[in-house]
Amino acid sequence: MNKKLGFGAMIISATGMGMVGFFSRGAVPTHEVDGQIVKYVLGDFLAFGRMAVGAIGFLVIILVTQRLAALRSTKVSFSVVAGGLAIGISLALYVSATLLTSIANAVFLVYSGPLFSAILAWIFLKERISLRNGLFLLLVFLGMMLTIGLVSWSTGSGFSVGLELGADPALPQKTLGDLFGLASGVFYGLALFLYRYRGDMGSEVRGFWNFIFGAVGALAVMAIRYTTLDPATPAVMDGTNWLWATGLFVVSGLIGIGLLVVAGKHLRAVELSTVSYWETVVALLFGLFFFGESMTVSALLGGLLIIVGGMGPIVFGLGSKGDGRQDGGTPTEPDAGQSGRTPEVRDRKREAAPGYVPSSPS
Repeated sequence: MNKKLGFGAMIISATGMGMVGFFSRGAVPTHEVDGQIVKYVLGDFLAFGRMAVGAIGFLVIILVTQRLAALRSTKVSFSVVAGGLAIGISLALYVSATLLTSIANAVFLVYSGPLFSAILAWIFLKERISLRNGLFLLLVFLGMMLTIGLVSWSTGSGFSVGLELGADPALPQKTLGDLFGLASGVFYGLALFLYRYRGDMGSEVRGFWNFIFGAVGALAVMAIRYTTLDPATPAVMDGTNWLWATGLFVVSGLIGIGLLVVAGKHLRAVELSTVSYWETVVALLFGLFFFGESMTVSALLGGLLIIVGGMGPIVFGLGSKGDGRQDGGTPTEPDAGQSGRTPEVRDRKREAAPGYVPSSPS
């Protein structure tokens, strides 16, 4: 394992992922609604393009590594299909959120996903949540409320509770964008939960099907959005918009995803997860320098709470023995074919497998 190569690849990958909002805003034209200039809601189409490029990239990896036989022989189960659909829906909502609200809010809210994943694991897998991790989840929950504006603070009025509709004239659809961002976090958490299953699948095979069904999930969001919210199609995009979209597909898709695979060969999962938070820093810097976005005290505090709450279990896990799991392990499905292997053995084999990568929100 080459740690320098691994960390370098992961930093470049996270940088590409953090540029999603930057590219998406250039890829989507504006139009006038009720006298206000707003972006078309085409985040679902852009997410579909990223997933399609990812599927092509992983297919190439499968062919190069001669894993085509494994792709043909591996059985696709419910968790694989549902997990792919969930991440596709999450990314479609996330990219749309970057068009409607601030990039900072969008990236902070999608990183609330681990909170919902932990809740699902507590309910369905009966996993215990330690007091320490419970406090970290509480930080994420409080940060989520501050970021979306359900709880806000100002020097004049102090703390207030409630969602201010149309509070930002520069972002007339900010409330809808924040709700999209929150929904993207919910579906990201669902995807994280579903990724707990089928540890027997190779990373290349799982990644390919993840992108295939992710593309389907993005198209489903596009269909719903087209009939209920904004009937825009890619036809509204001009040549310049398509150049920006190509940048998104290549930089945030092919390069970001491809280098994530490289990093996965040289870093442990916990190291990958920690470095992935560099994505939030990149998104904030691009929002600040290219779009002049400023954050309220409440949004900044909320984002910090989400980052601390999300990274806390990872950082503490680095200093603990074993993999930091408190209870049980990777759950299996009846068709997973893992009888006779303990969760710990499966996880060690999975992390040691070439190309192993953890899930990433964007």
